[in-house]
Amino acid sequence: MRFIGLAGLLVLGGCTAVVDQGSLFPEMALSGQPPALVPPPGYTLDERMLDLPGLGQVHAVRMTRPGSVGTLLYSGGNGSFVRTSGERFARLAAMTGADIVAYDYPGRGGTTVPARVDALIAMGPALRAAFGAAGWVKPGPVWAYGFSLGGAPASNIAAAGGVTGLVLEATAADIPAVGRNMVPGMLRPFVRIEVADDLKRYDYQGYVVRARVPVLLVVGRDDRTVDAKTVTRFSETLKAAGVDATLVTVPGGHGDAIDGDAGVTAVRGFLARTGGGVS
Repeated sequence: MRFIGLAGLLVLGGCTAVVDQGSLFPEMALSGQPPALVPPPGYTLDERMLDLPGLGQVHAVRMTRPGSVGTLLYSGGNGSFVRTSGERFARLAAMTGADIVAYDYPGRGGTTVPARVDALIAMGPALRAAFGAAGWVKPGPVWAYGFSLGGAPASNIAAAGGVTGLVLEATAADIPAVGRNMVPGMLRPFVRIEVADDLKRYDYQGYVVRARVPVLLVVGRDDRTVDAKTVTRFSETLKAAGVDATLVTVPGGHGDAIDGDAGVTAVRGFLARTGGGVS
């Protein structure tokens, strides 16, 4: 049977849960007419289909305002759609003062890039190049920001270069541990988590290391999808690899880490340290 948790990662067969390439960005569709995206207060919206040569097209948006302090390249969770993320974009804009650039994953919002591992590996550098070619990355600091499963594509974008810092919210590269968190507690002792060989080539942790930029990891202490213990282990592994990684644990659960003052303070402090601050 198929077990779909918050991140939609697992296929259960007997007592083995296999995490495969289709788990990264499961096929999803909005029901009814997609809502209009309203930009944050003071921001203007540019919405386009961007060409990724050899891969397809991606539906992307840029929200910009006069006097913004840099550019935030945002990768949402694996259940996200650009058109339904207005509230989160408003929160990010108020918190950072940056321009916000976001995009839809394969099979969503008109994005035609296939959800295959080879295409997903190539998508990070292609997105970074496309955002630059569109004039969406202004001079000044550029941050990649990944929420939940978006940490992997955000790190892939950062590894392509031209990024000042990387923010990873409620995310970790330990896919088996995250998968185990999504199995109901009473079943965990009986379920073995396996990662499909093909998916292992989508090297989340390697992308973070190769980006060679400071990294902020933020996790809610009550997060049950990507728990603080898993993120702490991720942070320690990155530090051992020579990454300038800072871990901040804040109140809240999955998706709540930047709702409170502690999360906002952590992100603002990191942006200030890595070249821009907020205005």
